[in-house]
Amino acid sequence: MVELSYCLEGTREMHVSGERYKVAPGSYTLQFVNPAEAGLQFSRNQSFQMLSIGIPVSTFHHFMEEAGGARSADFNRIIGGKPYRMFQESIDPAASILIKQLMESSGGQGLRNLEAECRILELLSLAFRSFLMDGGPATTKLSKTDMEKIRQAREIILERMTEPPTLLELSRLIGLNDYKLKIGFKEMYGQTVFGYLRDRRLERAYRLLQNGGASVIEVSYEVGYSNPSYFAEAFREKYGVNPGAFVRRS
Repeated sequence: MVELSYCLEGTREMHVSGERYKVAPGSYTLQFVNPAEAGLQFSRNQSFQMLSIGIPVSTFHHFMEEAGGARSADFNRIIGGKPYRMFQESIDPAASILIKQLMESSGGQGLRNLEAECRILELLSLAFRSFLMDGGPATTKLSKTDMEKIRQAREIILERMTEPPTLLELSRLIGLNDYKLKIGFKEMYGQTVFGYLRDRRLERAYRLLQNGGASVIEVSYEVGYSNPSYFAEAFREKYGVNPGAFVRRS
């Protein structure tokens, strides 16, 4: 099976076929599991909360099929003949909102099956894109040198988030022509250079607003938006809520 798990509270340890894996709160995992002996360990005096989504391999392959019938990722290739493989990352803000909506409505009223399944599919899509499509295992044809230069480009735009270089400036900084940078960045990270920058700006804004201590206008300037109205529109489009309302709710 394929399992997507979000660890919201507490630490979990897994022992699979003699190997030990640790899952910390605030992280999520994408797990590929063949029949194997497995055990979970929890601390006795620690509360634990987790949201997990499990799908059979046939459904995973269906999701990975492209319109022409080709498959962008294959379970057996990913797991490589082993009983278990796990990818792990920190939970990003977009997923946090979807998880909160699912957790708040679980066991209660107000969330239709259609809405729940849409949110679950979106979580799966975010995880598959992050681990399997954005330069993930066996998905890129770029050389190691080009991949390293594109990673360097990513670091530069994150460091210079408020005043990022133009695409031509960025290509000169890393020593790669702008066409290869555009194509390679999209292949590795699933987005254009500035689409990626936009999402990282909004994720940083989400965390700043969630922590409090700064106004919406101050946060918009801090993440590189000179127009607070445009920032509010972009934030609402990504997270489904106005930044002001998000601050009040937080």
